[in-house]
Amino acid sequence: MNLPDEELQHRIEQHMNETSADGLAYQKVFDALATEPEFRLPMTFADKVLAKLDRREALAGTREMYWLAAGIFLLVIAALVGAMLIGFKPSFGIFGFLASYPGLFVFGILFVGLLQWLDKRLVKKPTL
Repeated sequence: MNLPDEELQHRIEQHMNETSADGLAYQKVFDALATEPEFRLPMTFADKVLAKLDRREALAGTREMYWLAAGIFLLVIAALVGAMLIGFKPSFGIFGFLASYPGLFVFGILFVGLLQWLDKRLVKKPTL
């Protein structure tokens, strides 16, 4: 008698005796699944797994920083090579107006510094 797998499983769960080869095989599987495993994990198993994951995460973070540094280094090299190939000559002439207004330049730097200091002193940062 060939019964579908679901019917065999249902009969075994109902504790009906099944004498076919498939039924006996299912019965052995269910008996094996019903018994508890004989081994026990050590109490520190979870701690060891978490420590290993933390190490792996830290290693991934340093690896990403190396890739970032390599990318920035190669970008700078490519920019320098490109500037040399096209004959780029830097000119800071646009900032020449600051030479005639040194007080305005100093005031701007001090004002931005004051705003930063007030921000740290008076504005509360949201806590997470």
